[in-house]
Amino acid sequence: MYEILIVDDHTHLVDSLASGLPWEQMGISAVHKAYSGEEALELLQYHDIDLIVTDIQMTGISGLELISVVREKWAKIRSVILTGHDEFQYAQEAIRTGICDYLLKPVSNEELEKTIRALIVELELEGEQLVNQQKLSYLFRESMPKLRESLLRELIAGKLPPHSVLRDKLNLYELSFHEQNPILMFCMRIEEDFIGTDLYSVSLLEYALTNIADEIFSPRFHIWNCKDDHDYQVFLACPKQFSEGTGKDWMEEAERLARLVQHQIKRFLRIKVSLVMSNWSSFPSEVPAVYHTMLALFTDYIGFQTESFFHDLQERSFEEIRPLSELYVAPTFMQLLEVEQWSAAEEKMKRVFEELTSRENRTKEHMFEVYITLMQAFSYYVHKKGKRFYDIYGREADKMLKLDAGWSMEPLREWSMQSLQQLKSYSGSLSDNLRGDIIKRIIRFANEQVKDVTLQSAADYVHLHPVYVSNLFKAETGENFSNYVLRVRMDAALQHLKQTDLKISQIAQEVGYQKPQYFIKLFKNHFGMTPQEYRSGL
Repeated sequence: MYEILIVDDHTHLVDSLASGLPWEQMGISAVHKAYSGEEALELLQYHDIDLIVTDIQMTGISGLELISVVREKWAKIRSVILTGHDEFQYAQEAIRTGICDYLLKPVSNEELEKTIRALIVELELEGEQLVNQQKLSYLFRESMPKLRESLLRELIAGKLPPHSVLRDKLNLYELSFHEQNPILMFCMRIEEDFIGTDLYSVSLLEYALTNIADEIFSPRFHIWNCKDDHDYQVFLACPKQFSEGTGKDWMEEAERLARLVQHQIKRFLRIKVSLVMSNWSSFPSEVPAVYHTMLALFTDYIGFQTESFFHDLQERSFEEIRPLSELYVAPTFMQLLEVEQWSAAEEKMKRVFEELTSRENRTKEHMFEVYITLMQAFSYYVHKKGKRFYDIYGREADKMLKLDAGWSMEPLREWSMQSLQQLKSYSGSLSDNLRGDIIKRIIRFANEQVKDVTLQSAADYVHLHPVYVSNLFKAETGENFSNYVLRVRMDAALQHLKQTDLKISQIAQEVGYQKPQYFIKLFKNHFGMTPQEYRSGL
């Protein structure tokens, strides 16, 4: 989708063109309006404009002067000028200097639409040429190792995407891992201290290390690896020709190869590593649980020993006592509340209680685990806002701060959902108040600084970005900021005409216009008469 800017000092013409064409059908997502060349240049600073339609003759900066600046600063923008018959030769000369097209006034909507559509076709062709398929393919291939690593990091962290999404990514990344495939995981811990070693050298060693593992395993196994948050190298291995009854043979082969990897790394790279290896598990559902088991093996069995190898042959039931995994899968409750993602937090809460409900060996300690995790997230959010629990929850705060370890499932679920909803309601009311306060401050500033106010100065006054201020003002008031400033200035001009004997040129300067003729034109467009005609009628 593209964005267009319409520029003319006849406000009625700009407004008519802006509302008279099927912009969305044409591929235009935003139509910006400017009533002078100066205002157009200001808008160009803050919006990604693709097309400009401008009058050739305007008070102040002319259309050709505007296009000249645009060509210098925003060379990719396509431009169309509107011209009268007496300017026809002038317009033709302008085209030879880089203007895309011109239209003779009066311009019909059909004629303008035809011209704009032709320019959009040019933009699309230019975009297709820019996005060269071969270059993209090359860049994608170059990025493939990082994409594969990123996906595996998500899986071990418990971020399991929908089956169809995962299947598509595996195919796209050319990974031969499929649902319900038997897999083995082994984790490698480097026992060397790289303090003082530059990052490039460390990266080369890690690349060499994973390359050794890949070369040793790849003849018989599909291999996939990533580096986790603890700087362990995590590998998944899937047999290439696995069949029922051969599981033991493949397990023995995998252990032999893993030990060979450990040996070859020490031999060629002079690096000591420790390895832990899993039993068979199922891809992808059991990947997070197996990964946490591997971490536990390092802490519980390997400890500070070096050059160790531990093979976890214990038959494990993943329903044995363990933490509620959904509580700690990223994004966590604290992360979601940090950015006020209320719907996502509610969905996560539902998943937590679904997991809790499905546990056959659910204990009171699991209830306690949920309560403590939620209270930590709620406390963080409340205190980050500079509030106490009583400020948001009122009398319910006493209940929240008194842990009832005897809570059963349904009371805990009800308390959790209600507490989250109260935080959400508080956030909504706070946001409404903040937005309303910002708009009041902007309006007050515009009224007080009517002579000098601009979008940039108003944004600076409230310490926000001009684009945000422009969008917020439109959303909250239903009026463009530039239209509001125009209205304020015209109202101020009326007061001067009624209450003072200032000359028209002086009034123009008092309300922010350096050129009296431009002010007179705006005044007449706004009120249907010139300032002098209005004063004469008093």
